[in-house]
Amino acid sequence: MTGPQPVDEARQLLLEHVDRTVTGPLEDPAVVAAVVGVERLVVATRSTDAGVLRRALEGELTRGDAPDADLPRVRELVAEGENHVVAGLVRRAEGLGADAAVVNADAGGHEITTDATLLRAAVRAAQRSIDAMPYYGARYGARGSRFATTDSAWLVSLAWLDEAGAVKQVQWLARVLAARGMPSWLLEIHLDELVREVRSVADPAAVGALPAAAAALAAARRAHVDDELLDAADAWADDALGDDRPVPRAGALMAAAVADARSGVTRDDTALVGWLTDGERVSAAAAAALREVHRRIVEAAR
Repeated sequence: MTGPQPVDEARQLLLEHVDRTVTGPLEDPAVVAAVVGVERLVVATRSTDAGVLRRALEGELTRGDAPDADLPRVRELVAEGENHVVAGLVRRAEGLGADAAVVNADAGGHEITTDATLLRAAVRAAQRSIDAMPYYGARYGARGSRFATTDSAWLVSLAWLDEAGAVKQVQWLARVLAARGMPSWLLEIHLDELVREVRSVADPAAVGALPAAAAALAAARRAHVDDELLDAADAWADDALGDDRPVPRAGALMAAAVADARSGVTRDDTALVGWLTDGERVSAAAAAALREVHRRIVEAAR
């Protein structure tokens, strides 16, 4: 007689956590993966109802259960969640703890929070930041979503550092991400969302140094590109391109990339601007219009 298959065991563990009641430190890597998997479904279904989450995991979710859900995306997240819990079960059997690799094999074994409440807040902040900026999905797809989750779960673990230490770590991540086409403005937004999520579920002190880290990124950006210029750049792009934009908020993204180049976060802004104006992605006319918007931003930036 054989035991349950790994995927069946993984799904059962996910189902055990749809009530989202577990709290405190999580030592079992499979449970960490299950908590993350369920919380990603919370954001995708826009529901915390255990019945809705259960139906999603069982493949029975309907539009009536979750009117605003992206059902194909929900199915993708269920499959990913099962795979991650299977990986957690393997680590459990080997006596290994939980780290970022449990829910994102490409992230490596760096530290993430294993406090259940803070982990859920980190997942929600990551997924809501992803959803709010279609650029992430257009450029990085599901891989970007996984990295956002593990980055967020690492960022929340920085809360207990002193301000100087947290700022240094966040600035390091900003440089890494900006070099890959993600302006530090996006990390600034993510941190603001993370602070809101943590404050909504934990003692206000739990945010620790995170607001200071977000403020440091904002100050560095605003020294060259203030919030008004971000909005103006969006308006210029919308006027020039209409519906021919490669992604929403293309103007603000270029302005944020200009700020990173001016402040030394990156050497230049080609990682982002080059992608936006790629001839395989946009028409020649749209690329030319984007370059003109970029020129206006450069002239307006301090």
